[in-house]
Amino acid sequence: MSNKLVPLTVIKGAGHEFIPLPAGQNATTADFHSIRTQTTDSPSYFTSGFYKIEAGPHRPAHYAFEETKYVLSGQIDVLDEATGITHHLVPGDFAFFHVGSKVQFSTKSQGFAFYAVTRPVRSPHPKLVGREEDKARLRGGKYQEELFSDRV
Repeated sequence: MSNKLVPLTVIKGAGHEFIPLPAGQNATTADFHSIRTQTTDSPSYFTSGFYKIEAGPHRPAHYAFEETKYVLSGQIDVLDEATGITHHLVPGDFAFFHVGSKVQFSTKSQGFAFYAVTRPVRSPHPKLVGREEDKARLRGGKYQEELFSDRV
């Protein structure tokens, strides 16, 4: 690990932004941050975002990457095709999807979750593009925020 200090990335209010569903769809992902990891043992992408689902047809997913999902509101039902078990995930529940997991997502009402995946961005969050907080830079041994005149 390098001794160089690296500032963290903050996206204020990310979880409060409205996520529109695509026309004719009852579920969508909204990626809002992705990096190519700097790990030396197995470099990959690390992307995070929100998953939103409303009542409608089941949404199949066959995983070619790892994903963690943490339910924030509502209920998300997940049929694990490997076991035939349907898990009813509610706020506070966590699920991990392995490479090779095959599931079907559904809900009788709505569900909202945070996720982190090992893949690049596929569907950028329409309300969060360019919303990363100003990045701190190391100058003369001290962090200084870059301020933009259009910020209030």
